[in-house]
Amino acid sequence: MSGSPVMEFFVFRDNGGSYRWTIVAANGEQVAQSPSFASYEDARDAAGRVRDGAGSARLEDHEAAAVPVDLSARREAAARDDLDAERWLDEGGSYTAAVAVELPATR
Repeated sequence: MSGSPVMEFFVFRDNGGSYRWTIVAANGEQVAQSPSFASYEDARDAAGRVRDGAGSARLEDHEAAAVPVDLSARREAAARDDLDAERWLDEGGSYTAAVAVELPATR
């Protein structure tokens, strides 16, 4: 095994002030990025769980069952969903990021 890692995890602060992790291949290509986290520690812990569990993850082959996706229909649906969310928030709804990203503790 070589002395340098094939891939690395990086935890960083994005332009919005949230924290994310990314996986970068040896050639510098970003191969994955997390959703946002409220703190550096939360992002680092989530990256650790992904790293620790990746070796035991199954890779399912669903190519034969793959169905073409209509991306324009998805964009239209996403735009409608965004409008519904904005309307809901305008009408007094609330959003808590902590509920959106709850990860079970593995320690």
